[in-house]
Amino acid sequence: MNEPLLSVEALGVTYRSRRGPVEAVRGVSFACGREKLGIVGESGSGKSTVGRAIMGLLPRGARLRATELAFQGQDLTRCSESQMTSLRGRRIAMILQEPKFALNPVMTIGDQIAEAYRAHHRVSGTAARGHGLEMLAAVHIRNPARMWRAHAHELSGGMAQRAMIAMMLAPGPDLLIADEPTSALDVISRQSVLAILDELVAERGMGLMLISHDLGLVASFCDRVLVMEKGAVVEQLPADRLARARHPYTKALLAARPRLEVEMAARSRNR
Repeated sequence: MNEPLLSVEALGVTYRSRRGPVEAVRGVSFACGREKLGIVGESGSGKSTVGRAIMGLLPRGARLRATELAFQGQDLTRCSESQMTSLRGRRIAMILQEPKFALNPVMTIGDQIAEAYRAHHRVSGTAARGHGLEMLAAVHIRNPARMWRAHAHELSGGMAQRAMIAMMLAPGPDLLIADEPTSALDVISRQSVLAILDELVAERGMGLMLISHDLGLVASFCDRVLVMEKGAVVEQLPADRLARARHPYTKALLAARPRLEVEMAARSRNR
């Protein structure tokens, strides 16, 4: 692996509850360079919490601990809120799972992209607009000027996701965390968004952390895979070797995937 952008060692996150402390993440360790790293696991495995911990977006009352949590040598556990605010977007960005809920419903897409860019770069409104239109074109929006004037409720799921990607890429981050970026999309839109991410990572030399429950998607798209169960990483392996995973949990996840031929055979028996 190339020089890591992100180094994580013994990361743990504990939430408070009425029944006492709940360990959502337990002793997670990994590094991410300028590559496509997939984090997979069933719902509740802690993969999204890992992404939010890196971004400093854990809810109040959550307790974070780590032997190391560093981005390009900067200790994230010792950053003040103002330091984290300057890091978010500018150096590390996160695409949230439901773009239509993450986008501001009363602001145009253009205003939101310009705001994200100007939060980290001292430029004029005209310059921010020009850069924002370039970002929309980079995510294959055919009519960037029209998208610039649109509101979130006017967009399809695929278009909203592209707008969110454009917004997150506008400040020029080195690491992009994508939390289930295609879960709400149809097959065609999903492939389009993945192709855009692949293209942008290659062209910009970024690192990408793709959080997903879709093992097939991660196996075909990512370079490496971390498999999480109950808050812990149980297996790390190259993506192209996922089908030959050794851990029982990873094998169970692979076996649980729906297969068209099995489903068709079952339907035939039930006729």
